[in-house]
Amino acid sequence: PSFTVTLVAISNPQMTAEPTELACHVTNITHLPLGGRLGVTWGHTTLPGLVGGPQTSNSIGSLDGYGNLMPGAMYSDRLKSGVMSLTRVQPDTFKLRFLRTQEIDMGQYVCTVSAWSVSSQGDMMNTGEAQSAPLAVRWDTKRPTLNVVAKRLREASVGGATFEMSCAVATENLGEAGYSVLVQSQDSLEGAVRTIMTLSPDNVLQHGGATDPNRRDSLVLTKSGPAEFRFRLAGVQLSDRGFYWCDITAWTKQQPGHTWTRATSAESNKVKVDFQENGPSFSVAIQSDGTNVYPWETAKMECSLSVSGSSPKTGAHTALQGFLERSLADRCTMGEIPSQHHS
Repeated sequence: PSFTVTLVAISNPQMTAEPTELACHVTNITHLPLGGRLGVTWGHTTLPGLVGGPQTSNSIGSLDGYGNLMPGAMYSDRLKSGVMSLTRVQPDTFKLRFLRTQEIDMGQYVCTVSAWSVSSQGDMMNTGEAQSAPLAVRWDTKRPTLNVVAKRLREASVGGATFEMSCAVATENLGEAGYSVLVQSQDSLEGAVRTIMTLSPDNVLQHGGATDPNRRDSLVLTKSGPAEFRFRLAGVQLSDRGFYWCDITAWTKQQPGHTWTRATSAESNKVKVDFQENGPSFSVAIQSDGTNVYPWETAKMECSLSVSGSSPKTGAHTALQGFLERSLADRCTMGEIPSQHHS
């Protein structure tokens, strides 16, 4: 038998992790005996000096006349896991597919088609072969990069207020990815770095070791968009002053169900939390329902108290307000009129 073999690229990757699909077509088939079958063997030769190694040629795998797959030693695991496949899609067409092409997959590909016929003893025997011209698969190997920008959404200008920031991710040379986020802080630019919260690419949230367990309800870290995250800190205290930022890592998968593989990471700019707090202050006002009171008459007076500069959720605020209310009540009962403002 005689035939012609042509290898073409159906899908050619433009960057790492994109899919690749090659088709091996058999045409002009003549003198193939009745019951004859076609098989294929795929070969790959690496580019010279790729990833620091010598140029090598390896058998990817083959399909015999019955369609049985025989993987090559270097590709056995990838073929068994499904991240790449060898198939016969028509009697005269074979395909090689990569779900996520790696840099080591760049190089020259060939397909060798063999004709198989049934011998007089009933066995399959190879009766002819033809090989395609080499087909190059390569792309510009730009490394994936991240750019993370942190932006203040809510500014905490006084104690007890809420601080909120967003971290937006922009990528280059990176396909579909998941992200892990570390929200970190430090008292000063030379201070020790603390991890406040973390979010995994599977959206598992954890608090850092530097986080006070009693304040965990005041901390929120969420994914607010495909590549955006938000961090919120409620009831800020003096100890919260400093710099906050996001450390984000991009992760990829060969296919769903596989483990994450780190691609690249980057830190955002730092957002400063700073406010002046001189401690809580309070004001007291007294009001009477009448300005002239005669002996033995009853006069009604109201004393009102307000506290500022302290978080309403803190124990210090509650204790201070209770103390002031008791003190004010005692002084009002004793007939002492407090001044209009204390601090």
